[in-house]
Amino acid sequence: MSAAMTAVLERACESEPPVGDAVEDIFRRADRLRRRRARTVILAGLVAVVIVILLGYALTTVLLPGPKPRSAAAVAVAQPRPSAVLDPVLAVLAPPVDAKAYRVVPSEPSSGPGWRQYTVTDRDGRPRGMIEVAVFDAPAGLCLPVLADPSACAQPDRTRAGIEYARYADTADVDWQVRQVIARRVVDGRTVAVQATGARGTGDTDRGSPPLTTREVAQAATNPRLIDAFGLGEHCNAPAPSCPILKIAVRPAG
Repeated sequence: MSAAMTAVLERACESEPPVGDAVEDIFRRADRLRRRRARTVILAGLVAVVIVILLGYALTTVLLPGPKPRSAAAVAVAQPRPSAVLDPVLAVLAPPVDAKAYRVVPSEPSSGPGWRQYTVTDRDGRPRGMIEVAVFDAPAGLCLPVLADPSACAQPDRTRAGIEYARYADTADVDWQVRQVIARRVVDGRTVAVQATGARGTGDTDRGSPPLTTREVAQAATNPRLIDAFGLGEHCNAPAPSCPILKIAVRPAG
């Protein structure tokens, strides 16, 4: 080989590392490549896991029904009086009481087989009396009492719906003023007595006046919804010691 060719080869190899260094460099590069590939594989695996989790969540949200909204009926709501759904008797009695800006609530004890009773207060919480309701079975008819003659029977008034009734008002005793109506549904003899009494023991005619007028008591007693609010097995026929004491007793015929 000529001297010129040797010089050219020496210049071309000047930038190359020694043979021993070149082998080590090759191994270093291969090691870096393996690490880079390992990191790439691990990163790709993590990305795949995240994608699977996100897809699973999305499919669950779209395909499966979500939690049902909580029913409004199950939420306790403060009410000034029981609702018509819970107390259909009170649904009939409450409107005329509300119109006077009074408040009517169940009185303890508030109910039993064939009877209900409620306390009435004014807007300041002062007692305004009670309203008591009792039902009876009188398929053979009624003897509607006459205040002036307890042994006589009154001729009843009658509504278009076929309900016979009699009205009573006893306000002579200022300590126990009473307005009462007894009504009987002719078709089946179901009978209801509604008694509104003023606050007891006031000694004052105005303060002890019943919370309902005689007309309002009659409207409640002759409302078919009031009788229907009681179950067929409920009645205050004797013996029924827990029923309200009525100023005018109900006397079924027969």
